Amino acid sequence: MLALFASLVVFAAGETAPAAPVPIIPDPEVPRYLNTAERAEWGRALRQVELGQARMQQGTSIMNAPRIETKGAFAETAEQVKARAQKIIDEGRNQLAQAQPSLTRLRNVAGTRHLEVTKTVNLNNELPQTLWNYSLTLAAVRLQKVARDQGFRQQHLVGAITVLEGSKPLRTTALTDQLRAAWNKADAKALTPAPAGGYGYACPSGDGPASLSSEWKAPTSARQVAVVWAEVYPLVADNSASVLFVRMADAYTMRVVASEVYLTTTGPADTFPKVYTATLSLKDDKSFIPRLAGSGDWVLSYDRACSPLGAALMRHLCVRVGNLGVGASQPLVDVLGGDVPSLDGAKASWTIVAEGGGNLVKSFKVASAMTGAEKTDVGQLVLKLEEPAKPAGK
Repeated sequence: MLALFASLVVFAAGETAPAAPVPIIPDPEVPRYLNTAERAEWGRALRQVELGQARMQQGTSIMNAPRIETKGAFAETAEQVKARAQKIIDEGRNQLAQAQPSLTRLRNVAGTRHLEVTKTVNLNNELPQTLWNYSLTLAAVRLQKVARDQGFRQQHLVGAITVLEGSKPLRTTALTDQLRAAWNKADAKALTPAPAGGYGYACPSGDGPASLSSEWKAPTSARQVAVVWAEVYPLVADNSASVLFVRMADAYTMRVVASEVYLTTTGPADTFPKVYTATLSLKDDKSFIPRLAGSGDWVLSYDRACSPLGAALMRHLCVRVGNLGVGASQPLVDVLGGDVPSLDGAKASWTIVAEGGGNLVKSFKVASAMTGAEKTDVGQLVLKLEEPAKPAGK
């Protein structure tokens, strides 16, 4: 799997806009883009090339060998030796020529398909503006459905945080209480009672299973225990806009299984102080995420230097749009405090750096890399807020 990730990194990092309509694919990579019949044809053509090269080398060796006078029935003149050598060389050239049409055509097929799978894609998520209390109610209803559909027998609401860019996460008890009230209103029996000592993240083995309280009975398989938390990221100084995430993770796998996001206010409000529309988008320059999602079960961690808002947005896109695994340990440590978070099986990481912008546009540069490898640019992540245009004359 790591080799496959490395090949994705090479393609994403090493290519520029091709000078020709079809890019040149290295021969060892060509079979990846061929179907079964084409791979068989490719193999036959390569074998033909090997045979042709061997014949040419044989003929050249005979042509260049020192002439030794022989007598008897098998004696050859210098001209005869030269003619025999030339015939062998010509046979080799003919074999090479016969293989070239297949090789050329299949290289073009691979190049065309590579161009298709590495084209720029845009991952988008529209964020309708939703009042605070309704956002919490909607999140509770939707995530309880996820829990039922996936067979979770316990649901633990472990906490909430508010995060300002450049500041440490602030544990927000009021939001936890409000989300619990919304959860109980949707289903009074859904939540498992909190342990007497509360919740706290502990993972003494580094990359092993985590415990979320001293009274924690660790689940023995997936889809037994769900963990829920909320995150708020204020976007503007007047608190008229924030993004609220409510997430659910499997406590056994420590994978995020659902993520809800809402454009709302920073706290309860009966009306919107300002009206906004919002779009979350990732311009993936080389289809890195779809190719990674199609290559196996990948979980990527988030570099601790990442922008908190950028990381939160990227987690949501990976769960809802990108179909990539998202570990729960890193955000749970922000919510609960405790040990250094487990990597949850991650073999590579995201780096998400803020590129500036203002109140209404948040832009981030996204890159990825395996541990110890150079970072590879993936694309640009943007959260864009827009206020409705004012009528003319006002």
